[in-house]
Amino acid sequence: MEKPCKILCSGDSLTAGYIPVFEQGFKQEFPDIDCEMVNAGVGGETSRQGLERLPHLLEERPQVVLIAFGMNDQAKGVSTVEFANNLSQMVSHFEDVGARVLLLTLNPMRRGQRDTGNARIDIYNQLIRDVAYEKCVRIVDVNSLWKREVKPWHKGLRDSVHPNELGYEVYCQALLGAIPRRNIIILWQYNGNPCECNYSCPYCTYDPRTQKGHYFKGTIETWREAFKKAFGNQFLAFYLAHGEPMAGERFYDILDMIGDEPNWEVRMTSNISLPLKRLVKTRVARERRLNVNASFHPTMTKIEDFLKQALFLREHRIEVPIVYVMWPPFFKRFEQDFEVFNKHRFLVHVRRFQGLYKGKRYPQGYTEQERLFMARYMDDAMIKYMLSWEPSFGKLTWSGVDFIIIDNQGNVGYCDDFRPDRYCLGNIFKGTLRLLSEPGPFPGRGVSDGTVDGLANFLELNYRQLTANNVIAFARQGGVYHTPTGVFYKNLHTDFQNGRIRAEYRFPPRNITDCYYILLCPAVSPDLKVKQVLQFLLPEVVTKKFSWTALRASLARRFPLARSIYKHLHEW
Repeated sequence: MEKPCKILCSGDSLTAGYIPVFEQGFKQEFPDIDCEMVNAGVGGETSRQGLERLPHLLEERPQVVLIAFGMNDQAKGVSTVEFANNLSQMVSHFEDVGARVLLLTLNPMRRGQRDTGNARIDIYNQLIRDVAYEKCVRIVDVNSLWKREVKPWHKGLRDSVHPNELGYEVYCQALLGAIPRRNIIILWQYNGNPCECNYSCPYCTYDPRTQKGHYFKGTIETWREAFKKAFGNQFLAFYLAHGEPMAGERFYDILDMIGDEPNWEVRMTSNISLPLKRLVKTRVARERRLNVNASFHPTMTKIEDFLKQALFLREHRIEVPIVYVMWPPFFKRFEQDFEVFNKHRFLVHVRRFQGLYKGKRYPQGYTEQERLFMARYMDDAMIKYMLSWEPSFGKLTWSGVDFIIIDNQGNVGYCDDFRPDRYCLGNIFKGTLRLLSEPGPFPGRGVSDGTVDGLANFLELNYRQLTANNVIAFARQGGVYHTPTGVFYKNLHTDFQNGRIRAEYRFPPRNITDCYYILLCPAVSPDLKVKQVLQFLLPEVVTKKFSWTALRASLARRFPLARSIYKHLHEW
């Protein structure tokens, strides 16, 4: 989000009505942002009149512009062609003065006998979406949110078209969600995937034998033009994370390309083992548009060498968090490593290990003591979602809206778990990209999102979009952050033996009391409640190793009465 920020709201009486509610909500939600709101809504206006008074509005020099016309256009006979052209011109003129533009869809009307009004509304809303697609600007889809949240629709209206208090709450909710999310985050597999990595870690998600080769396709200029055509003047954050990004043959060409575009920035996860002198001299580094997450791999490097590289980056104003994957053998050395990093005020971001180790699948395979140990150093969301392996299916998310993955051929996917081969949103070279216009349910079963951006995208978490260094921004919102004297870890002294706290943090139940608190906890989803309680009561059913004998034995171990019944059944 821009800081400070002037938000200009151009439109008709609907705009004039929602601004006071939105301004109050914005100040409550973002008290740290110095924001000036300009209410340029005029009752009865069409887009034609809005375009006529545009020169006066341009003098405001806003950072963000909201455009909301159409209700009077469809009622007063402004043709669809003129309406779309008027919107397009407004977007172009505001972008010429450096503003970030968002278009609002129209709220539904009160249903008439034939409901022709809402049919016209749907036509104009589609035009608004088409203009947003053509001009590469964001949509605030009030209409879709209204239809989902207000049933029947007219409950949000005080007359045929104007919202009442409930309707303005929908506007406020839509705007507070979309406006602060300035960046489109692109997880870019520029070198292919799998691709070159100079490490061979035994706990890597990928087979080390496949982590070889360079698979960059096309030229730097064709990629630059494709990104600019697909995303226009929007702010792009390129996330380089697969393999070892710095090992790619075109790595520095990529950084130079991004450095030439003032609205673009880079973030990457790297083992920082390669020479760094050229990196800190790049334009993105000098202009502080480069953010690095330093992934520490104890099986591949000495902590002294790793620390030297991290301190070198800090000397050049690049603060790195230390990403530490808790592979089971690392428990013995973690505290010693942590003390080294903590002494130098580096934030350590503890991650779960995913995969097989000695026949056990992780993170489900962590013991109770291992979970308690890890949780002390984790932020809230890491414990609740990653450590517990909470399923992502059905959660409303910004993935696919402003967080995507692009492979080395320009195909666009939903997220790292749903790459273009599984969930394709188009191709930036072919001009077929269609991002989602609003948050939708996470599509995949059997998936627990393992990225900080993916978790931060869940609406239920209510996190701000991750800007600058994504790991530091994520950890801060979950209670792990830098202070003037070091790094604060919120959960170092949290009592994870307490049943209520365990339920809130999604810890597996140890006994019937824990099950009781899980069932009462409003923060736990119904699906996870059922899963956790059944995992304790009937593990044979949950793990699909069901047999009647095993079921009776399981019940007998947990309930005295069942134990007596089981004894009689066994004798019988």
